[in-house]
Amino acid sequence: MNANQFIATIVDEQVTRAIQSVEARSSGELRVFVTDKPVEDSISEAWKTFARLKMQDTSQRNAVLIFVAPQARKFAIVADEGIHRFCKEAFWNQLAHQLSEGFKAGDYTASLVRLIEDIGQALAAHFPRLKSDVNELPDEVLRD
Repeated sequence: MNANQFIATIVDEQVTRAIQSVEARSSGELRVFVTDKPVEDSISEAWKTFARLKMQDTSQRNAVLIFVAPQARKFAIVADEGIHRFCKEAFWNQLAHQLSEGFKAGDYTASLVRLIEDIGQALAAHFPRLKSDVNELPDEVLRD
């Protein structure tokens, strides 16, 4: 499958609903960004995107970005310092492995939704939703 087919295969509405479900249980913020541009270093690009989207400006520093670059066949999961304090490298590596396996199987939307749900469990455990919580970042899938 080429990058354009991958991008077209992602069902934005399902991914957005998964993000909204996670954020209904947590004060954490989660975003999905899909780029059709070639990237060399997906982690570096993810952090640049994280900064450009001002995800570091959340009140509890608990934002997570799932960055997908289908043309390069790469992705990255990056998390701000608040959630990274609780969820160490092994957690993120396991999630990355699961997403990689799902993508290899061609299960793009469902793999993203499962990843979002798994991240959501960690966010809810460490950052439960507060009555005063506001949605600090938009929920829709971003495309470049």
